[in-house]
Amino acid sequence: MFAQRYVIGNDKRIGSEAPVRARLRGQNTDRRAMDMRVSEETAHNNELTMTEERKITSTPVMEFYRDKCVLITGGTGFIGRLLIEKMLRINVRQIILLSRPKKGKTVQERCDDLFSSVVFMNLKKEFPTFTERVKLIDGDLQHPSLGLSEESIEFIVNNAQIVLHAASDVRFDQALKKAIEVNVRGTRDLLRLTERIVNLQVFIYISTAYSNCPQSVIKETFYPPPSDPQSMINLVEAMDERFEEHMNKTVNDFIHPWPNTYVYTKALTEDIVRQYGQLLPVAVVRPSIVIATNEEPIGGWTDNIYGLNGVIAGVALGIIRIMHVDDNNAADIIPADYVVNAVLAAGWQTYIERKHERPLPATQSNGELKGVAKPRTKIYNCVTGSDNPISYQKIYEYSIEVGKSCPPKKSLWIVCHNTTKSKYMYEFYKLLYHLLPAFLIDTYLRAIRRTPRIMDLYRKVHKFATVIEYFANGKWTFENENMRSLRERLSPDDQIMFPCNVKKLVWVDYFWTYIHGLRKHIANEPLENLDEAIKRHKQMRILHFFILVAYYSVCALILFYLAKAVGILLF
Repeated sequence: MFAQRYVIGNDKRIGSEAPVRARLRGQNTDRRAMDMRVSEETAHNNELTMTEERKITSTPVMEFYRDKCVLITGGTGFIGRLLIEKMLRINVRQIILLSRPKKGKTVQERCDDLFSSVVFMNLKKEFPTFTERVKLIDGDLQHPSLGLSEESIEFIVNNAQIVLHAASDVRFDQALKKAIEVNVRGTRDLLRLTERIVNLQVFIYISTAYSNCPQSVIKETFYPPPSDPQSMINLVEAMDERFEEHMNKTVNDFIHPWPNTYVYTKALTEDIVRQYGQLLPVAVVRPSIVIATNEEPIGGWTDNIYGLNGVIAGVALGIIRIMHVDDNNAADIIPADYVVNAVLAAGWQTYIERKHERPLPATQSNGELKGVAKPRTKIYNCVTGSDNPISYQKIYEYSIEVGKSCPPKKSLWIVCHNTTKSKYMYEFYKLLYHLLPAFLIDTYLRAIRRTPRIMDLYRKVHKFATVIEYFANGKWTFENENMRSLRERLSPDDQIMFPCNVKKLVWVDYFWTYIHGLRKHIANEPLENLDEAIKRHKQMRILHFFILVAYYSVCALILFYLAKAVGILLF
């Protein structure tokens, strides 16, 4: 049976995008070359197709995972479901999926929703019974001992061989108590369970490149935690409601200089992983800002509007018109499929490097006990800034240029994006570009007896902007020698099957895929309405021009009469 890589086929209108890519590269488009490229790209039409770059039956990384039993947490999340899809495709024997009931849905119902995702469409065609290789276990990281039954614990201990810990509470504004319960205590309890696994081969923890963001240079090493992790677990377990309420009010001072509870608890968690990594085959993968997939299993796929996804979607929908960001800053973004491949490659390398270093029983020599070996836990900074940097200015330039040919039909307005490095100017422009128009629109909605909603929308937008501005305006240098070494160690076939070399990522092409993916998977807009959307945006541009003329004329008149009233004007 062959292992294969999946990509999404392109649509009939893709020919119109070739000039866009050429413009972005600043190149003259050669007609014959473009025609050849368009004909190649349109061959698949508008449906999911599978391409085999090569028929590859076996690689070192594939052989490591083949017929293994893998325990995964966070499998219903963004990275988690991509990991599951890839592992099933490379023929793991079984996946133990740790999940919990949520929003009124049982574990089984959540799993059914998971596997109905477009992510698994190609897999379903090739392996119609792939779900039989997934065993569901009811567990919750927020509960002590993961909320597992004795039966579930016994099954994991006797069957699991690889543990991929992808679960975490990623909300930046999460209460400290819950963030510690899920991210810190949950990881500690998972590692305690991992210690008991009979045939453990590797444990991979997916952290974040910003876990130590108070540092300007972030190396592939462990840093002293902001507090003792166990003490923090004891603290939140002892909290009553009154203490928790007080803590929530003062949390920013408590976690300073970490900007939010997510990265703060990730820093705590890494120290717990470090401690267990003394005797367990552990590795840590630290991705930076994870965005939509580049190629597999579907190009441009994402299921969330966190971080850059939310910014670009907000700009494309005409909602976000001003951002507080230094355009010249490097945006360390990385496609999700590169992260998945890096995680799987890191698992393979960790096993190879540490399989002979597993703790052995202490032995006696000359009457003295010899201690067990304490191998070093490797950290992989999975980043792009060191090898293939891109600035926020380029991100906006590429996104807006591509967006001209595929605008969303349901946008609030056309793209009118501006940035400023000044916090004070940002507050002024926020009033001018967001709040004042929102007030006028809501006033109009009230006048026609409809529910005003634009001011509420902008409250959410500004809360989101406040959360991410620390990362948009900060500057970090990420060292990634371990990650580079891992990429170089992959065989040629593994480099095809598990592409994670960011040097080969062409940002112009990626953003074409990315913007189309956001339109389809986040805005939920079908390709069929593209012509209508383009027509609507042309009409809105004309209307936008007249509104600008009227808007600035009114502003000028107000300033004129104010100046005249205070005696500045003499005529």
